[in-house]
Amino acid sequence: MDAVNFLNLEYIILSIANFFRNFDVNAILNAVIAFIETIRPFAIFVTILLVYVIVYSYIRLGQVDKEEERKFNSIRLKDAINEPGHDAVLNKKWESVQKHINSDNPAEWRLAILEADIMLGDILEKMGYQGDSIGERLKGIEKSDFLTLDLAWEAHKVRNQIAHEGTEFLLNDRDARRIIDLYKQVFEEFYYI
Repeated sequence: MDAVNFLNLEYIILSIANFFRNFDVNAILNAVIAFIETIRPFAIFVTILLVYVIVYSYIRLGQVDKEEERKFNSIRLKDAINEPGHDAVLNKKWESVQKHINSDNPAEWRLAILEADIMLGDILEKMGYQGDSIGERLKGIEKSDFLTLDLAWEAHKVRNQIAHEGTEFLLNDRDARRIIDLYKQVFEEFYYI
């Protein structure tokens, strides 16, 4: 019977040893260098093309984001202001809030915060958020839909303290103005003032 060389362990080891004995590292490195030199112009072209595509995509994505934001805000504004005289009513309420917050009387500051919270409730209702109270409506809002949600919560919590504690709740001029500024940021996000 003939010898089967491919199952012969000695033959396999000798074949591996011969491969590495005849292995020419310099020839392989020269071949790799020659290959790299051959594809270098193509690689440079592809690199420049990809950099251009990345820069173009980044710029275009910024333009699309701005356009979507503009469209989204205009739709939100159009939906929010769907009745005649809506701007005038809100502006009149906001002027009243400003008059109260600019007073020297702490009771007026409290009233300004309460009125601003009423405005927040009206705005949330007009925007279609469901709930029996402002707190429930705020809970139903996705943070991605309402960038100033945390500010609205902070201001509403102070309003709740004022409503529950009354004159026992200590409020200084600086804190009152800060809370009204929180409401202002919320209203400005949705173009109500």
